[in-house]
Amino acid sequence: MTRRFDIYAPLQDFYWPGGDFSFSPGVTVKRFDEPPDLSGLQSFVSKPEWERATDSDHWLTFQWVDGVEPFPFEVINLVLLSLWLVKPIRSQVALRFEIGREDAANEKTMSRLLDRFAWIPGTIDPDIADDDLRRASSYYVALETLCRARGRLNNAMVLTVAGCWSHGWQTALICHAAAAETILTCATGRGLTRRLATSYACLVAPDAPSRDAAFREFVSLYSARSDIVHGRMHNIAKTDTLPTLLRFQNLMRRLWSAVLSSKKLASALELDDAGREAYLTRVQTGYTAPP
Repeated sequence: MTRRFDIYAPLQDFYWPGGDFSFSPGVTVKRFDEPPDLSGLQSFVSKPEWERATDSDHWLTFQWVDGVEPFPFEVINLVLLSLWLVKPIRSQVALRFEIGREDAANEKTMSRLLDRFAWIPGTIDPDIADDDLRRASSYYVALETLCRARGRLNNAMVLTVAGCWSHGWQTALICHAAAAETILTCATGRGLTRRLATSYACLVAPDAPSRDAAFREFVSLYSARSDIVHGRMHNIAKTDTLPTLLRFQNLMRRLWSAVLSSKKLASALELDDAGREAYLTRVQTGYTAPP
């Protein structure tokens, strides 16, 4: 028995002038003049919530076979994460609709998505261009592959999304720091910060001067993570909390862009610590990090 569903997720605050766009085969953003037939589902939410969601111009649509990975909530999260990696685009999904097909033809359900991406005031870039969607699509294809693999980088994705959801800046920063460590770590023991910073610098920057700048940026931000974890919050001025989080978010955008743009790098980072260390050692050849 094939329980197949059409998934519809209205994209709120999705400001793109275009019509349809495919993130990958079968995962498409569509502009609807009229929403799909959702009769019988309105009673599950308030009228303002329903109208705000279903009045959206663009909807994320795809098909899903019951039990097959990635699950609908993962597809939606990966699309939103892909957009977030491009720039701070304030697009959200509040409701998800599942319309049954074939053996599930009589099934029709709605889910409310309670977790929403949090945004730093003053950083949102609301307008979406075609180039933004093309970049997001390339990220989505790579992220979906990592999600299906359920390896080390999938764990980093989960932590990154948790950081995007977190409304407390400390929690958000800790989640992003944990995601960075999940991507970059290759050994335990002393000198962790320096190892992570060196790996980061060599993955995201092409030459020694830019690598030095990236190294220092990572060390600075990872020290903020340590201040939070070890109870030294007094070291971070209140006026610096959100700017520090924004810097860490941009660091994660830069790191994920490097990972998702190279299949060779992504494959190496799915290896065990010994395999990772061998790869990262080759990447760092000839570079000496600042003292």
